Amino acid sequence: MDYLLFSTSILLVLLINLFFIKKNVLPSFSGDDHQKLASVKSIPLSGGIFLLSVFCFIFFKTFLMYFIFIISIFLIGLFSDLKILKSAKIRLLLQSAIIFVFVIFFDLQITSTRLEFFDEVLRNKFISYLFVSFCILIIVNGSNFLDGLNTLVLGYYLLVSYVIYKTELYNYINLEPKLFLFWCFFLAFVYVVNFLNLLYLGDNGAYFLGFVYSFILILIYNNHPTVTPYFIILLLWYPGFENLFSIIRKKILKKNSPLLPDPKHLHQLLFIIFNKKLIKNKIYANIVVANIINIYNFIIFSISIQNISDTKFQVVLLLTNIIIYTFLYLFLSKELKN
Repeated sequence: MDYLLFSTSILLVLLINLFFIKKNVLPSFSGDDHQKLASVKSIPLSGGIFLLSVFCFIFFKTFLMYFIFIISIFLIGLFSDLKILKSAKIRLLLQSAIIFVFVIFFDLQITSTRLEFFDEVLRNKFISYLFVSFCILIIVNGSNFLDGLNTLVLGYYLLVSYVIYKTELYNYINLEPKLFLFWCFFLAFVYVVNFLNLLYLGDNGAYFLGFVYSFILILIYNNHPTVTPYFIILLLWYPGFENLFSIIRKKILKKNSPLLPDPKHLHQLLFIIFNKKLIKNKIYANIVVANIINIYNFIIFSISIQNISDTKFQVVLLLTNIIIYTFLYLFLSKELKN
């Protein structure tokens, strides 16, 4: 790794972010109810800007053809943070269109799910494109849901990056190990700055990370001869299931629009419990809960990499996550009603 380049990147991020703080650029707090769970202090939503800039710089040659789509998804998030794109419905429609064109343009398909009936359905290209687009869309917006807690999203994708590096999966998308390690260290640095409450990801950063890691993992799966698709699903299970569970909870159970934000996601319920009963300081409770969740995911990921080709093994881990999530959610909901 070029330490001078890394040091320069860090210095630039700190200086630019300091400017954002002084000039109140991209302020985080707009007064929405769900924001009050974490803070009423305005922090720059600048994380995505720095991540996108460095990602483009170090992976320019590798992902050159992808950048128009990466930047488009990022801009939807940025315009949302700037309150230019206020409508969640319009954001979803724009995301859907961009992701669908992206999937068709690069012919992204999931050819095998290890389920014969479903594989037969996915042999239809149009259905396959729709399915992959839906999966990416779920991860992108699920990542944004998780951004309610400081360090949760950055910590999660830092863990995914660790798995990719540990298992050397970067080789299957022709990434140089040094460049990917550079990215991991930079992601860790932004995590620390986020931990210190000096910047937030914002919609721009959450959309960016969700989109980039979705297609990277799909590419790895399509190029890897033996990895089971359920290992890839496991690496993205949390933002994916958070979104799907939220849709079911809002639309089917509560008869509300799934596009409306609310403070009733699992991580937010955990935060409320911790803040009321254990840690009275919102900032500390926020970070503690985020890191408890990520420690759990670290344990699951550490187990999963023992056999990335064993479908049954990965499915058991996935079902374990879903069962724990569901029972914990029901338990916390009941506790808060009492």
